[in-house]
Amino acid sequence: MKIALLSNINMDLMAPKLEKCLNDAGIKNDFYIAGFNQYTQEMIDPDSALNTGEFDAAILFIDGEELFQDIIYDPLKYKNTDIDRLIDSEIKNIGSQVKSVINSNRKTTFFINNLFIRRPTILGAMDYNADFAIAGLQDRFNSKLQELKVSARVVIIDFAAVVSRYGYEIVYDNRLWYIGRIKFSSQGLRFLSELYCSYIQAYLGKSKKVLVLDLDNTLWRGIIGEDGIDGIKLGDEGIGRAYHDFQKLIKILKHKGILLSVCSKNNLADVREVFETNKFMELKESDFAAFKINWENKVKNIKDTAAELNLGIDSFVFIDDNPFEREMVKSELPQVTVPEFPKDPAELCRWFIDLSFKYFNSSTILSEDRARTEIYQADSRRKELQKSSVTLEDFYSSLNMNAIIRVNSRDSFKRIAQLTQKTNQFNLTTRRYTENETLDLMKNNDRMVLSLKLNDRFGSNGIVGVLIVKIKDDSSYIDTFLMSCRVIGRMVEDSFISYMAEILRAKGIINVIGEYIPTKKNSLVKDLYKRFGFDLSESREDGSTIWRFDLSKGNIAGNKWINVETG
Repeated sequence: MKIALLSNINMDLMAPKLEKCLNDAGIKNDFYIAGFNQYTQEMIDPDSALNTGEFDAAILFIDGEELFQDIIYDPLKYKNTDIDRLIDSEIKNIGSQVKSVINSNRKTTFFINNLFIRRPTILGAMDYNADFAIAGLQDRFNSKLQELKVSARVVIIDFAAVVSRYGYEIVYDNRLWYIGRIKFSSQGLRFLSELYCSYIQAYLGKSKKVLVLDLDNTLWRGIIGEDGIDGIKLGDEGIGRAYHDFQKLIKILKHKGILLSVCSKNNLADVREVFETNKFMELKESDFAAFKINWENKVKNIKDTAAELNLGIDSFVFIDDNPFEREMVKSELPQVTVPEFPKDPAELCRWFIDLSFKYFNSSTILSEDRARTEIYQADSRRKELQKSSVTLEDFYSSLNMNAIIRVNSRDSFKRIAQLTQKTNQFNLTTRRYTENETLDLMKNNDRMVLSLKLNDRFGSNGIVGVLIVKIKDDSSYIDTFLMSCRVIGRMVEDSFISYMAEILRAKGIINVIGEYIPTKKNSLVKDLYKRFGFDLSESREDGSTIWRFDLSKGNIAGNKWINVETG
């Protein structure tokens, strides 16, 4: 990932910290640092490194005290109307410059911070009480930041929240500022690097998917089996309110599309009594995609949950107050993220906000995200139906599956990009595309981006399949072929690739080339092209293979259980 770092202050020391943070998150990166206070020149000069370097991301960090230093150091010169005009002018200029770069660069995404300006000001009691005020400068500028969202390729960074969280004296170092125009302390640079790393991960869709929760002394204070339903602390007063507020935050994650799971050593009847009768239980049983209440080993329960949800265990975060349980999961399942748990319940909410920002951050929310828990619950009902079906054909037929296939549907580009970022098991090449790159593919006359939405008798699964095809002369190359783990085993991929072949045949295409690139997780689809009737053309030392299908000699068969709707 090529990243340009632009600022009106010296940010050289942040680059190595952010580089390490991104590397630790599995994001390879290459930095370009613009000259001190050269951000405007970088954006307006068509021959600048920014405009010619094909950057994936541009971090534009604007220091508010430098941007508005004339107002801050000569405040009596400016009335409120003057300040508003200056703010509008800065927003307009920055927005215009950013838009110019985006229009001339196919993939650059800007990450722009909101401002922090320290308070109180030198005006003291005159602020807010006279016809000039600088105490509200930060808020007045930040209230207009949405005007900088000139494109989907602009992400606003909440830098002010970091200073509010840790404090000005911790984040900043005035001595470094006067020595080398460096605003931030070593800790401040670390906080800032973690902030940008989290936002970049969110933009790339690299967040965790499942939050696994213990119950006793985790969602409430006390042990239900010992203290009884009236003995646990969960309410609107005292320490019980801390757990109630904690549950409210967890529920927000559920609405963002994070799957919730319970993993607790308890009696199911006791737990259900709490869920059903305690009016302060913000979370309901229906909020959970999996509910493991038993006396089994928690490692086994987490493994079983991963199998039921058909998700990689490395996408799990496990929360438990018991250090023994945490250490066991860390030891037996090192892929699972296991954070420490706060000793003081009063710290629960602040701790969980930091945790969710680190592991569950996202920059957009789609309809599929909002409905994710319900989609997985419907999948459980499908599995129950499969158990009661005499044959697999009976099961497929009884689902009444309907596949809706669209070509270059720009309404779906965000979900398509999300699937390329997150799908690992049924993904033949595991190429990742951002939202902007997905839109560019749809605009390219030599590309075809197909999406598949699957509905059945239990409801909609949302968009679950993507095919990206390159076309040249009478040949085509399947760049990306993936299906969501939710629909693995339903053979919907047969109808998907069959329909793609029909489109290609209509365009006069003869050769369809498919590629399999092995990863640690996609062995499931190693022989998929063979099953479709492709001929093996090449096998490489790294395990990757090239396959060919001659459309002049036959068709790629779909299946009879799925009705295909196109448009």
